[in-house]
Amino acid sequence: MAAVALTAIPAITGAQSVRGSYFFETSLQRGRLNAAFAPQNNYVSIPLLGFSGADAVSNIGLGNFVFPSGGKAYNFMNENVADETFFSKLPESDPYFRNRIESDVLGGGFRIGNDGYVTVAASVLEESSLVIPNDFLRFAKLNQSATVQGPYVDACLYGVISAGYSHDLSSIVEGLHLGARVKVLTGLAAAEVDIRKISVTLEHDMIAAQTDGGGTLVGMKFANKKIRPGNIGINGIGVAFDLGFEYRIKLDGFINGINISASANDLGGKINFNKAVSKLSTGASASYTGLGDLSGDRDLKADIDRIVKDFSELTNISSSEGGSYSHAISPSFYAGIEVPFLNEMVSLGALYYRTMGFNNLMVSGNVSPARWLNLGINGNFMGAANTYGFYAEFIPKKWVGIFFGFDTSSLKTNRQYIPIENFTQSSCLGINVLFGGK
Repeated sequence: MAAVALTAIPAITGAQSVRGSYFFETSLQRGRLNAAFAPQNNYVSIPLLGFSGADAVSNIGLGNFVFPSGGKAYNFMNENVADETFFSKLPESDPYFRNRIESDVLGGGFRIGNDGYVTVAASVLEESSLVIPNDFLRFAKLNQSATVQGPYVDACLYGVISAGYSHDLSSIVEGLHLGARVKVLTGLAAAEVDIRKISVTLEHDMIAAQTDGGGTLVGMKFANKKIRPGNIGINGIGVAFDLGFEYRIKLDGFINGINISASANDLGGKINFNKAVSKLSTGASASYTGLGDLSGDRDLKADIDRIVKDFSELTNISSSEGGSYSHAISPSFYAGIEVPFLNEMVSLGALYYRTMGFNNLMVSGNVSPARWLNLGINGNFMGAANTYGFYAEFIPKKWVGIFFGFDTSSLKTNRQYIPIENFTQSSCLGINVLFGGK
């Protein structure tokens, strides 16, 4: 199940909203997406405020599980909701929810000579995901004998220390920029729970169930049926690499040029945990015979107590310390093309993004009426939900630079603001101290 789950969920690499900065030459943060990009300013991030981003994405919503009828709303398990009505609402891939939160602790960038630019950063990231197999939901609706895979949960908290370098090679090939970044990954805590099998047998007189699953905890403890904080620290280590290029072709006329770029990020990314690791396992069975015998001399209370006790054993989880665990960081790939015009004050761009099991296409319109101001709008397609976004950046040559951006799908929510349809939400914000620049 773990392999299926990891390919079924779209990975989130960097705040999606920061993609709105991709086609702004003066932007401080677009280098996160392509190591070849270099800002025109030197800068130092304000601690914890230099960059913050949050993302949430899912291919389901409340409308997949709650159905209105006759002025009332019924959950999918209710007999008033037909089987096929519920099944038709399930997405093609297994339902998932994934979120990512990233924040820079420290960071900065500065020019070296006329052609080089160096960036350094220390960041903290939290990623988590949940997959609920379609077969599991169908089984819950049909209430029939079956063997299905259960839910899968994956989460990781880790730090990233990175150093990047971009170089302008125009002295050799006019308009060519190359860049690379190395990242040291420090694993702080992680969790993975995979219910590999749930088997239920229903007969006229008997019900039986069996579970089989496992998991891993890093930096946390399992006690009294609860997961609690444990030894959260540097419990694992890993590395990853970013590579990128940009080629800017200048043209005379209304169209000022064509800019082509591409990058590969988090290549080889994997965190190997070998400290504070605990292995989880669950495997139990329970059965009850006598569903058809409800004669008056039976002690129904005792029967119910025994059923509750026996079937509660199905959720028992045992924990043992030791071992190792690896958390993979999915590589991501970007390819962009931009057409600037009106003396490069305005441009149109298209950015293709791919990671394991997920594709996205962003189309953007970008305006830089002054060197110190970037404004852009964009639309994203091919993901869990089509989104629209906005990006703005105030970036003078010195003092303070501020940027923010967001992406959102057209959300419909209930009164508790729970999304009714599949959704994507993303935002980013940063404040940096600027000094010097072109």
